[in-house]
Amino acid sequence: MSRVENFLKIYTSQNTVRAYKWCLTKFFKAVYGEDEGKLEQHAERYFNENRNYEKDIENFLVAINDKPPKTVRLALTAVKSFLIENNVELSTKFWRRLIKRVRGSRALTLDKVPSNVELRRIIMHMPVHGKALFLTLASSGMRIGECLQLKVEDVELDKQPVKVNIRGEYTKTGNSRIAFISREAAEAVQEWLKVRAQYIEAAAGKSQKYGKTTEDQRLFPFEANTAYAVWKNAVRKAGFLKKDMQTNRHTMHPHVLRKFFRTKMGSVIPVDVVEALMGHEGYLTEVYRRYSQEDLAKFYSMGEAAVTVLAEAEEVAKLRVEIEERNRQLQSLVNGLTAENLELKQ
Repeated sequence: MSRVENFLKIYTSQNTVRAYKWCLTKFFKAVYGEDEGKLEQHAERYFNENRNYEKDIENFLVAINDKPPKTVRLALTAVKSFLIENNVELSTKFWRRLIKRVRGSRALTLDKVPSNVELRRIIMHMPVHGKALFLTLASSGMRIGECLQLKVEDVELDKQPVKVNIRGEYTKTGNSRIAFISREAAEAVQEWLKVRAQYIEAAAGKSQKYGKTTEDQRLFPFEANTAYAVWKNAVRKAGFLKKDMQTNRHTMHPHVLRKFFRTKMGSVIPVDVVEALMGHEGYLTEVYRRYSQEDLAKFYSMGEAAVTVLAEAEEVAKLRVEIEERNRQLQSLVNGLTAENLELKQ
């Protein structure tokens, strides 16, 4: 097995594998100045030469420093990890100095997080699989890469709220977690499931030369580029397709749905619970230690109206009444847990 294959097999997320492979390809292009497509050969050659590693990395930074800061940081992280796996460890001082040279401290594109009304206008321009996918994303806070790996059996449609089991093999860190989706997202998923088999058969018929079969077990049996195309088309039809003048990138892309979830849910339920539902690793262990899955479901139900986008005013009002009642129940739960903790401390 080659050096690159040995390195990439460490990571379970296919998105991470693709991103790191792209980063290494760009790195060796900067080193050797040759056409891409020789990643394996370049990797073998690189460690058989007497290279000035620090100089190579500095030249690489110059070559990619016109990219967004987030992309540059990702590229440097990929190269650093690859070198360490091949027994090349550069000083912390070098990496710290290098990071300071990255242009800007955050992504330059000013994202536009849609309001509930704007998101409703976008969703209304989507086909059935698009509505199911993007309502699921908006109401769960999942990453699109995680959502596109879900199997039908991972979604428990008979639960209230509907529970989603996100397996470790789907996540960036390899750790599993649970999430929830709104009632309107669940309804959209159920409508999608009615025609999913037909969609797969049609897609397999069109894509035989690419090896696509009817055995795809994923809830959403299509690739990220298809999902992005559905989103972009709907955003354009809704009149929101705009680019950042500085970066020429679209300001309203699928990733803003995680920000939508974080903003809306975070205004109603504890922020640490929201961060854990989104899969932010720093919160998962503590939240899972403090709360049961039933507790997390109650928290989610309390904030569900905030991420509801298609419901009419009457339905939202009903949801608010339900949420107020759940809020009272939740407060009793929190008070009980607090009292229990005090007793345990004593």
